[in-house]
Amino acid sequence: MRQTKLILMEGLPSTGKSTNSGFLLDQLEKSRRRSKWIHEVARPHPTLFFFEASLNEREYRNYISRFPQTASALGELAIKYGNYYGIDLLGIEWNQNDLFTEEAILDLKQYDVWNYSINRYAEIALEKWKSFVEKQMTSDEIVILDSSIFQFQIYSFLLAGKIYEDLRCFIERLFDIISSLNPTLIYFYRKNTNDTIDYLIQERGVRFLDSIWERDRNQPYYKNRPSGSEGYKMFLLDYGEYANRLFTIAPVPKLALEITEGNWSKYQHSLLQFFELPYMESDQKYGQYSSGRYHNRILNQIIEISGDYLIAPNGGRKRIVPKSKMEFSLSDIPVRIQIDEEKLVLTGEQICEQWTTKGTVFNKVVD
Repeated sequence: MRQTKLILMEGLPSTGKSTNSGFLLDQLEKSRRRSKWIHEVARPHPTLFFFEASLNEREYRNYISRFPQTASALGELAIKYGNYYGIDLLGIEWNQNDLFTEEAILDLKQYDVWNYSINRYAEIALEKWKSFVEKQMTSDEIVILDSSIFQFQIYSFLLAGKIYEDLRCFIERLFDIISSLNPTLIYFYRKNTNDTIDYLIQERGVRFLDSIWERDRNQPYYKNRPSGSEGYKMFLLDYGEYANRLFTIAPVPKLALEITEGNWSKYQHSLLQFFELPYMESDQKYGQYSSGRYHNRILNQIIEISGDYLIAPNGGRKRIVPKSKMEFSLSDIPVRIQIDEEKLVLTGEQICEQWTTKGTVFNKVVD
């Protein structure tokens, strides 16, 4: 296999990053490579910031002095990288309500990285990437990161109104930081970005585009630009241009896959060729489970197994892929499940949805 400890999967939304990250992880595991896929909304995330506060040493000490009852919880929750402490805001919201008053939570949310200036974001992000590389250098694990080195950074810099050269300089610094991991880059794209926008609308609806614009409407990028979905379409066109230029200058082994044709078996074959991996079939003796509904009383949520799909509490459909007699992965997120006649248990990685918490049990509903 091609020697690498870091695989970067990039492309605009709805270009197949997550699905093919799952495919590649499955093939690496079948080839007995110790591997891990870190989804863009994994929590805690080693390089990105979703629902995460980041405080420097002074801010962290001052926060604990104002809210001393949180010290023990923060001692367990906070992840140190460089001169900063990363704190999972969702973890506090879901599990620490007894220690964090409303005032304490509001105070902590002012340090949400999403609200920082682009200059402070860049400083914190570089420290986080350095910490990630230091840890991976001591491991024999291959990590797949999707939407990390291009997408999150393009969003951050574009929304802040920064020009391409500012983004390019930052990405070049990131490539310098990760160079010791022998990174590789896979880029999924459609030659005409409007084709991707059309596909995104077909897959998620115009309301999705409107919701993203609504979330980001106060960012500098949208000043003097159209509102709603039209503004977000303009953003995606700029995103596509920036991503193409960044791929061109990326100083790593790389593969671009033009996906307009939609021939996914062909693209996956190219992926395996690039990594010098053989294609490994799924073991057909696995995968014995029955359809049904599973309920978690504490979350008051239901997961449904219907044929070859898991229907998540939010309605999302995830194809079930057998891993062993009782364990299964889900096609486009790194969450795994164990199913028997009485219950469904979550394993694998956590993403920013509470139902995916590792160890969560959903009991089968008896009709």
